Order: sequence, then C-alpha cells, then structure tokens
Amino acid sequence: MSLRGLTIAITGSRRASELAKIVENFGGKSYIAPTVGIEANLSKPNETIIEFINRIVKQEAEYVIFMTGPGVFSLIALARSIGMEDALLTSLRKVTIIARSTKPQMILRKFGIKVDLVPQENTLKGILDLLKDTDITGKTIAILWHGQEQSTKIKEELYKAGTLNIIEASSYKYSFETQKDGASILRSMGFQFLAPEEDKVVKLIEDIISGNIDVITFTSPPSVRDLFKIANIHHMDSSLKDSLKGNVIVAAVGPSTREALEENGCYVDVMPPIFKMGPMVKSLCDYIDREGISKETYSAKRRKRGPC
Repeated sequence: MSLRGLTIAITGSRRASELAKIVENFGGKSYIAPTVGIEANLSKPNETIIEFINRIVKQEAEYVIFMTGPGVFSLIALARSIGMEDALLTSLRKVTIIARSTKPQMILRKFGIKVDLVPQENTLKGILDLLKDTDITGKTIAILWHGQEQSTKIKEELYKAGTLNIIEASSYKYSFETQKDGASILRSMGFQFLAPEEDKVVKLIEDIISGNIDVITFTSPPSVRDLFKIANIHHMDSSLKDSLKGNVIVAAVGPSTREALEENGCYVDVMPPIFKMGPMVKSLCDYIDREGISKETYSAKRRKRGPC
C-alpha cells in the first residue's frame, strides 16, 4: 500500500506539516499550499458575541453546541477580555454541552468543562441526529459556529423538532490571512500551522492546470471555498475545474468538505469512513492500489467523470 511517488497537494493550514509527514511515510511527495487561515480580534468582541456570552451566563440555554476547538478557545478568550471568563465557565458547567468532535471536546476539557454528547458522525447531520434522539421540545439551544459558516438547514430542522429558540454566534472567522490573534489561538492550541499565501495558492492552481499535481486533499470546507475564490479572482476557475475533472484525484476528509467540493461542481474520489487525516490517507492508498495507479501510468490517464 503506497502513494507510489505521486505528488499530493495539501490545502489545510493547522496540521499541514503533520499531514505531509503521513503522505511521505506512504511514499508520496507532499506539496503544501494552505488555502485558509483564521482571523479574530480577541481584545474587541463584537456585539453578537457579547450577547451570546451574556445569554449563556444568564443560563438562557439548556444546550450549548461547540463546532470547533478554535471556537471554544476564542470564545473563552473573548469572555476574558470583558471580565466574564469565570462567569461563562461556571454557567457552561450547568448546561448540556455538545461537541461536534473530539477536538472541541479536548479544548473544553482543558477549561474544566465536561462534554455530555459527541455525535458518532462528526458533522452537522450527526449533531442533528443526536439531538433528535433527545427531548429538545421547548428548549433553547446555543450554537457557537465554526468561522462564519452558519447552517440554515440545521436551524430549520431543530425548530421542526420542537426547539423553542436558538442563540448563535461565531467567535472567529475564516480568512485568507492568519493575523496576529488568529495565530495566537492556533499556537495556544498546539498547532504548528502554516499561514496561507496567495502567491503559493496561485502557483498550486497553475500546477494543477499544468498536470503537475496527482492528488489534492481537503480537510475543511473553507479550504475548498478559498481555493476556488482565488482561482476566480485570477480567472482560472474554469481551467481548475476542468483539470480536477480530468487529471487529479480529489480526497475529502469528511461529508461537509465533500459537500463544499460538490457545491463547486467537483466530484470526490476518496472520503474515509472515519473522518480524520490518517484514515483519509489510508483510503487514498486503497483507492490508488485498487485502480492500479502509479506515477508512470497516472500522468497519461485521463478519467471521464462528472460533474466537475
């Protein structure tokens, strides 16, 4: 089981070096070009996040959902900046806490917050399925979103299931740059992140179009969207889609990332059954072995598939 010398593009930022090592351990050549960073202003919370903190402190919500680790960390940092950290942590210990995955769960644990529920499928759908098995009739649910990505669908489904009210906010946003406070969040969480650079992303797109990339990996929906955003700015979006259709194996870490690719008209070849980086690389190796792909044969092989 090997990546057989194939060039693997890595678009993630937070764990790019870690993913590159996994790729190289399987014989691949890593090509790191992060496409997304995070931005936060930890000393100046906006009105929405202040209201969110206040309503949690007043115990207006029976359930609080955390989507990401950076969301947890930045929320608590923002509460600290307005002198409400202790009050927020005290209130969070009195409600039902839901973490989308083990990542926010681990950060919450560092702050002494017990997580009550983690969905088996670490997606919005997984959270929704979990809540539908719980009596949420007449309850208020607070959701701390990942970046600025809010799902209208999950809110509609929660209201249909009997939820009385939804409190929502984002404590950071996705950005093509990783500014000072964004970098501080990631460092404090232990990430050896690589900040995105537009020139490198443009070069990645050019290399995809030129046939120099064999596989591209995506570990979050924003990493997908910002790649296409840059391609559009530089008038290369059509060529990028054509190249992804014909020449490149596309790997997505999980359903939400796959959906982001499909929204941009791209077909996903590989998605692991366990939505993590290691299983994604293993699934990629299995796909390559199953298809009989090697560096020598793949460069001459064009696949016909849709709907890129």
